[in-house]
Amino acid sequence: MKKLHWSLLKRLYRLRSRFGVYSRLNRKWMLDNRNWIDQQLIIRRPYEVGQIARCRQFIHEHQLQYFFDIGANFGLYSMLLSDEPSLSHLHAFEPLPRNAHQFGANLYLNGLDNRVHLHTCALSDRSGQIDFFVDPNSTGVSTLLPAEMRSRQDAYKTSIQVESRVFDEAFSFSGIRALIKMDVEGAELMALAGMRRFLSDNVAVLQVETTPQTLDQVDAFMGQAGYRSLGRLGADAYYGNI
Repeated sequence: MKKLHWSLLKRLYRLRSRFGVYSRLNRKWMLDNRNWIDQQLIIRRPYEVGQIARCRQFIHEHQLQYFFDIGANFGLYSMLLSDEPSLSHLHAFEPLPRNAHQFGANLYLNGLDNRVHLHTCALSDRSGQIDFFVDPNSTGVSTLLPAEMRSRQDAYKTSIQVESRVFDEAFSFSGIRALIKMDVEGAELMALAGMRRFLSDNVAVLQVETTPQTLDQVDAFMGQAGYRSLGRLGADAYYGNI
């Protein structure tokens, strides 16, 4: 019965015009009722509630000051964590123009333009233009590496060129305390490889969404970088050098 309830709600919302502004979770959101992740907020279905609560827990327990939202989509994490007073700097990275424009609108709707710094690029192990593969039905799972997303390969029918940056070339931080949320759909190792210096020079807690193909490699990479496992929640693995 519950599955039927959610399904019916999603069908009803699809009958509306594609984009709408909704009040959810004490924020205003411009949401696309044809996009899967947006639909979860629209129909008030819990989405990554446990992960966001764990992020807040890490911020409070370890007095974290910086937040890096890598693979930000329309800004769910950045928008919700922007009310954490100890976070003095919030940086979000989203390479897909459609998502970045939606994120920008959400920041504007909530007066957060100056609170969150939105970077319209991908993070990987090389700089320059790079192919980005798009799932039109769920833009939150667009990826640099469709081969790592085996269950969805048929969905990636189009690709676009986006800017890719190496984190350590673009930024220089030392001695800060940071929370990193990474959701890059199979390209975790590319993004992590580009921030080796950051991981070495700073105190950080990471939430990394992994796939069955990348989990062991991410575990090994983080161990070599001096980070221990802080547990898992669903597809998300947690690491820290706290």
